[in-house]
Amino acid sequence: MFLNMDIRDLTVLVKGGGDLGSGVAWKLFRSGLKVAVVDLPSPLTIRRQVSFSSAITEGLITVDGVKAKRISDSPNFKDDFIPVFTTEDSQILSDFKPYVLVDATLKAADTRTTSKGDAPFTIGLGPGFKAPDNIDCLIEINTGHTLGRVIYKGESNPYLPSPENIEGFTEKRILIAPDEGRFRSLKRIGERVKENELIGWVNRTEVRAGLSGIIRGLISEGMHVKKESKIADIDPRGRKDYINTVSDKARAIGGGVLEAILFRILNDE
Repeated sequence: MFLNMDIRDLTVLVKGGGDLGSGVAWKLFRSGLKVAVVDLPSPLTIRRQVSFSSAITEGLITVDGVKAKRISDSPNFKDDFIPVFTTEDSQILSDFKPYVLVDATLKAADTRTTSKGDAPFTIGLGPGFKAPDNIDCLIEINTGHTLGRVIYKGESNPYLPSPENIEGFTEKRILIAPDEGRFRSLKRIGERVKENELIGWVNRTEVRAGLSGIIRGLISEGMHVKKESKIADIDPRGRKDYINTVSDKARAIGGGVLEAILFRILNDE
């Protein structure tokens, strides 16, 4: 099916429009592929400035020079943007038959499933998949030597117990919901904060910064969160330009997905 196929005719659906899924969609779109993104109607996205899922609530978002727009009909790839729709758009899901399906929902935090056969070629990100049993291939997402590696047989490494280390900080960077309830925020993405500064509340319980830095990720105001779910991300480097650009990690994972697609096209039998 894929052998000698013009890559410009290939359609890709990225399931999950968070920062990693958006990095994949960004890389594929920049490489000339026809790519769309689907996510939940109320995405629990933290790094909203670099997540195409933000188009669901904002209507339009630009990430690192690439536009994404909320659509209500089947994707029209003649336009100069990535179409974004939600899992509630059942007609679009029914009509759109992508050649490639990339599951970027990250199985540690999401229960949506993708199975081999949901599209002619299926790719999963991180743990929760086993190639070629329930997915055609998967991409390593843990930071380290194998980040972005394409795995055709077996599973990826398990989720790291600690968040990514940035300048010696791991757990302190990530703010966790102390309770289940509605989040109210005092801050915005891009604001600088000091250690122990009040960020907001979950119900009436305070949420305070674990370190000084810049807020690079923050869940939307008024969102209902579960206890111990991630609600904010503070970057101790304090670089505002890092907030609005695709991360090195997301670029590496996107490169792995692109590699897998090209390999499939050139080697399909």
